[in-house]
Amino acid sequence: MVLARDGRMVHVNTAAASIIGLTVQQLVGGNILSLYPDDSSAQQPLIDSLSRFDERGELETTLLRANGEQLPVIANYNHIDANGVADGYRVITLVDIHRLKDTQASLKFQQEFLVQMSDTVLQQAMSLKDLNEKLEQRVNKRTAELHDANMDAIYMLAVAAEAKDHDTGAHVLRIQRYSFALAVACGVGEHEASEIGYSSILHDVGKLHVPDHILGKPGPLTDEERKAMEQHTIVGERILSTRPFFARARLIARSHHENFDGSGYPDSLSSERIPLDARIVHVADVYDALTSARAYKEAWSVTEAMKHIHVGAGSQFDPAVAAALGRLHDNGDLAALTVGFCDLRPA
Repeated sequence: MVLARDGRMVHVNTAAASIIGLTVQQLVGGNILSLYPDDSSAQQPLIDSLSRFDERGELETTLLRANGEQLPVIANYNHIDANGVADGYRVITLVDIHRLKDTQASLKFQQEFLVQMSDTVLQQAMSLKDLNEKLEQRVNKRTAELHDANMDAIYMLAVAAEAKDHDTGAHVLRIQRYSFALAVACGVGEHEASEIGYSSILHDVGKLHVPDHILGKPGPLTDEERKAMEQHTIVGERILSTRPFFARARLIARSHHENFDGSGYPDSLSSERIPLDARIVHVADVYDALTSARAYKEAWSVTEAMKHIHVGAGSQFDPAVAAALGRLHDNGDLAALTVGFCDLRPA
C-alpha cells in the first residue's frame, strides 16, 4: 500500500486488501488508523511511525483484520518522493507470516504449495518487474528502492524454507544486505550487486525437502543425515524454474556450499570454477550463521566470526571475498547493515 503523511491510503493493491480483509475500494481514501479501534494499543506505534515519515525500515508486527483476527506480518516500509506532493509517500509491503507461527500441517501446506504451484508463484514474481516500471513513472528515479520493496513474492518463497529452521525471515533479509554489500566491495556494479542481493534470498529454498528432525537436530549429524542435508542445494536449483530471471538464484542455490579448495558440495568445485555469486553468498551465509543462535549452538561474537572467516580464506572461502568482508567490518559498514533488526550482533 501507499500512504500519505497523515495516514491516508492513496493506493492499495488487491493482495494487501485481501490480507486486511476489505476491498480496495473500501480502503483507498481512508486512514490506516481507522483500521484499529480508537482505544487500541496498536494505534500509538502507527502514530509514532507516521511522525517519522521519511524513515525506511522493517519490522514484525500484528495486523488487525476487518473480522477482528490478529494476523502476524512483516512490514517493509520506505519513503518515496512524488512530483507535486510535498511530503512524498510511504510505500509499505506486507508479508503474511502467520503460517510460520502455525503447526507442522501449515509447513506441509507451504511445501505442497511450492511443489504444485511454483510456476504460478514465479510468474507472479516476474510481474513485479512490470509493476516496478509503473511505479517508476510516479516516484522518479527510485527504481532500486522500489525493486527491493516489491520482491515480496520471492521473499515468501524464501521464508517458507526458513520456517523449517524456525526463522521469522530476518535471516534472508540479512543475507540480502550482506551479499549486496560484499558484491559492491568486490568491485561488482551496483545493478549487478542488487541482482546478487535479491537472488541470495532464495539460497536455501531447497531446505523444504530436508526432514525437520535433521534441520532441528541440536547435535552433530550422522553421515546419512549430512547427505540428506546436502541435497538441499540440488533440490533448490530444481525448485527454481528455468526462467532467465532466476539464473543467478539457481547458481547460488546449487553452489553456495562449494569451498574454494574444492572440499565443498555438491560438485566439489574450486577456485574460479565456483560462480562469483555463490562465493559471495557463501561468505555472507557463514558469517550470519556464526553470529546467529541456532538449535545446535549459541551465537558467536562478531570478532570470533571475523577470525573464522579470515582463517578460512583460501580453503573454505574465496580470499578476495573474505578480504572484502574484512574491509566492511573495519570501516563500520558491516555493523550498519544490521540496523533495523532486533537481533543485533554483539561487538
